[in-house]
Amino acid sequence: MKKYLGIDLGTSSLKVVVVNQRGEIVNSSTIHYDVIIRNEGWVEQNPDQWLKALKEALTDLKKLDSQILKEINAISVTGQMHGIVPVDEFGNALHHAIIWSDRRNEQELAALQTELTNEEWVAITGNRPNISFTLGKILWFKNHEPELYVKTDKFLLPKDYLRMQLTGIAETDYSDASATLLLDIRTLKWSEKIMNLFHLKRSKLPEIKSSISFSGSITRISAETLGLKEGTPVICGCGDAQAQALGNGIIHPKDWLCTVGTSGQLFVSTDRLAMEKSGKLHTLVHADPGKWVLMGATLSAGMSFKWLAESIFDSQLEIKELLALASTASAGSKNLLFLPYLFGERSPYMDEKAKGTFIGFTNEHTKSEMSRAVVEGVLFSLYQSFKIVEETIGQKCKYLLLTGGGAQHDLWVKSAADIFNVPVVRNNSRGGGAYGAAMLAAVGAGDFNTLSQVAEKWGLYQHEMVYYPDSALHEKYEKLYQVYVRAYDSLKEIFHGLHDC
Repeated sequence: MKKYLGIDLGTSSLKVVVVNQRGEIVNSSTIHYDVIIRNEGWVEQNPDQWLKALKEALTDLKKLDSQILKEINAISVTGQMHGIVPVDEFGNALHHAIIWSDRRNEQELAALQTELTNEEWVAITGNRPNISFTLGKILWFKNHEPELYVKTDKFLLPKDYLRMQLTGIAETDYSDASATLLLDIRTLKWSEKIMNLFHLKRSKLPEIKSSISFSGSITRISAETLGLKEGTPVICGCGDAQAQALGNGIIHPKDWLCTVGTSGQLFVSTDRLAMEKSGKLHTLVHADPGKWVLMGATLSAGMSFKWLAESIFDSQLEIKELLALASTASAGSKNLLFLPYLFGERSPYMDEKAKGTFIGFTNEHTKSEMSRAVVEGVLFSLYQSFKIVEETIGQKCKYLLLTGGGAQHDLWVKSAADIFNVPVVRNNSRGGGAYGAAMLAAVGAGDFNTLSQVAEKWGLYQHEMVYYPDSALHEKYEKLYQVYVRAYDSLKEIFHGLHDC
C-alpha cells in the first residue's frame, strides 16, 4: 500500500508522520529543540537543528521498520510561518533563522505603518503590518546587516528552507507567501508596489507555487544523509495553520476550526476572497487551490496556561492537575478576567505592546479561579475573532471543531461551547499539521484528485464527540465578555507606557 511522509517544522519540535493510502498513521516521531535568545526580544533558531531533528525523526521511523523510508511514495512539508532564513546561491544559511516570535524589527514595523495606512496594506496583502510578519524581518537585515543582505541569494521561510535541503530547489507556496506581507492577495504574485516602496530586490524572493504542486525530488545527497529514497517526489506544502486545518478536514466554508495550542487560531475557509478592511483578521490563501482563509490569532493560548503553571505557581502542580483544579471553579471565575497578551496580541488589535493582565482580584479568588480565568480569557480572545468573521462573511457558524492540546481536556471544550454558543466538536488527534502535509503529498502524487476527496476517504468528516452549549452559562459569559472587550481600550495607553519604559 502506498505511503506518504508529512513533515511539520514547528517552533518547539519537528514531527514526522507516515500515512498510508487509507489515511492510517503507520508511524510517527517527534523531536524537540530549543530557541536561541541572544538579546531581549530576539528569538532565533539554528537551521542545523532542524536538519538534525529531521534526521533523528527519520531514524526513529526506521527503528520499527527498516524499509519504511524506501517505501514512501511522496513527501510534503509544513512549518512555522513568518520566519526567515537568508541563504546563499548554494542554499547555505547565512544567519540563524529569525522566527515568528522575534520582536527586533520594531523600527521597521513603524516604517511600514508610516508608508501605508492599515486599509491600504489590507487592500494589497489582505493583512496589516504586524511585528511577526516576514517583511519587517527582511527590512531588518537590509538596515542592520547590509553586507549579509547583499550576499543573500534568497530569503526563505522555514519550511521552504527545509524542503530546499531535500530537493536543492528554492520555492514557496501561496499559503505561506500570503503571511509575509509581500504577496498581492488578488494577483497571487509578489507585490511590485511593496517591493518598489521599500527598495527590495524581487530576485531575493523564491518562486511561488500551489501547495499541491510538485517541487522537486529527493537528491542523492539528501538520500544518503537522511536515508530517504533518491528521486522520491516532494510536494510544495503549506504554512502550519493551513496544514493544521487540512489535517482536521477544514476545507469547506461550513467547517470552522479553533486551535488551542501554544498559540491559538480561529480558522475559516471561504470560496471567495473576503477581507476585514481594517485588518483585524488575517486574510490568507488556503492550501486547497481556489480557496481562501479568514483567520484570527491569539499569540498566547496554551502558553498562557503553561506560564501560569510554571512561572506563577512555580510548577507546584502539573498542567493536568491545574486544569482539574480550574474545573472546580465556577464558570466566570467569580468575575475574574484574564487578558492573554503575554507576547502582545494579534487579532483583533495587532498590538505588539499589549500586556497580559488579570482584572478583578478580590480576597475570594484562589488558584482555581486564576486557572479557570486563563482558560476563559484565551477563549474570549478567540471569540472576538469568531464574531468578526461572522460579521465579515455574513455567515453564522453551525459548529466549531476544537483541536490542539486544549482539546484534550473537557474544560477547554465545554467552556468553548458555552462561550461561542455553538456545538463544539472534538475529534481524535490525527497528527495535526504533519498529517495535513501527508494529505498534500497524496494529492500531489496524483493518487487522489482533490483534498476534499482525501478528507472524505480518510474519515476526517466523522466527528467523535460533540459538546453542546448551556444557554444560561452563555448568557453569563456574554455579560463578562462585554466587559472583556472594553478592557483593552481602557488599558492600551498603560500597556504602551509600560512598553516604552
